[in-house]
Amino acid sequence: TPQLDPQTQFEKIAQAIGEIYKHNASQLSFEELYRTAYGLVLSKNGPMLYNGVRTVLETHLRDCVEHDITSHATKASADPTIANNETFLASVRLLWSEHVTAMLMIKDVLMYVDNVYVKAAQLAPIYEMGMCAFRDTVLFAPSGSGLSTPIAKAFLRQISAERGGEDVDRSTLQGISNMLVELHDTASQARTVYEVTLEPQLIAESKTHYQAVAAVRIKTLGAPEYVLAAQADFDSEMGRVDAYLVPSTAKLLLSALQDELVGAYASGILNIADAGLTQMLDQRNISALCVLYNLYSPLPQPLGVLRSGITKHILALGSQITAALSSSESGEAKGATSAPEKAAATLGVAAKTTLALRWVQDILALYDIYDEFLLKSFGEGASM
Repeated sequence: TPQLDPQTQFEKIAQAIGEIYKHNASQLSFEELYRTAYGLVLSKNGPMLYNGVRTVLETHLRDCVEHDITSHATKASADPTIANNETFLASVRLLWSEHVTAMLMIKDVLMYVDNVYVKAAQLAPIYEMGMCAFRDTVLFAPSGSGLSTPIAKAFLRQISAERGGEDVDRSTLQGISNMLVELHDTASQARTVYEVTLEPQLIAESKTHYQAVAAVRIKTLGAPEYVLAAQADFDSEMGRVDAYLVPSTAKLLLSALQDELVGAYASGILNIADAGLTQMLDQRNISALCVLYNLYSPLPQPLGVLRSGITKHILALGSQITAALSSSESGEAKGATSAPEKAAATLGVAAKTTLALRWVQDILALYDIYDEFLLKSFGEGASM
């Protein structure tokens, strides 16, 4: 119907978009809307239609933020409880979910616009344009009222609460992560909003958190307890990645924990007074040594410190064995001075043979202990 007024035709589509957002799509004739869009493109009104749709989307999103989200954002900022953070993030997630659902239908209505006008004009497809509208209106509003920063702060507060043992709604956090991953940065389309806004802050806060944690633990825990607590932290953070972060975050988070919990205290952990590496080896604490090795082995410098510490301990034990047998030998030699010369010589040879055999037995026993460590604690690692 190219003869009809283009603005009147566009108003039909604008009203239909409003009905889609109100969940009244079942009352619409998608075939009629498709024909209307077709007519507008055919009559060279593609630019008006495309730009008009973007304006309708932006207006709707601004209204939703003002009426349904801003108050929650303000409350979460003024009183950042777990419940207030959750309410705010859930309201953003709901708006995003409804926007995505609406855009899937709007894209279908405007399929001809995508196939003809958008391709010819080399513009973003309708669905992608709708995602950009959400990003630029909800997250990065030109007025400075965008929700990107409040979202990141509330998200990180929830993580902090969970690290402290509180329960948070992981599904909401997962929904926010998914939203930020689907949206691309304005400056670099190759990077997501998640990578640009949330992830760097998450890693920075994680480093700060675990710096403080490690500083307390190194003063209050023995080495076995320290490494077990550190391993629990690694497990919980990787569980967080699986539950509601992004797989690419795992490597960055792992590196942060390795730096703060292991690298910064590689020597300090092993040298904790009366509860360090020496005691773990002497007590044959195989399970704790296994955890220790797993934490140290991915890091060249800490692994070198561990290897050096174990080597020194083995050499010290070997020296003790030799010194103990040397003392026995000199004691037996003194006891034989009053015997006849021939008998003394015979006794001396027998004693030396006995001591030599005992030395071999003690060294082999020491070898067996460390061979068990190698098999059960150090994963038969060639690095050890």
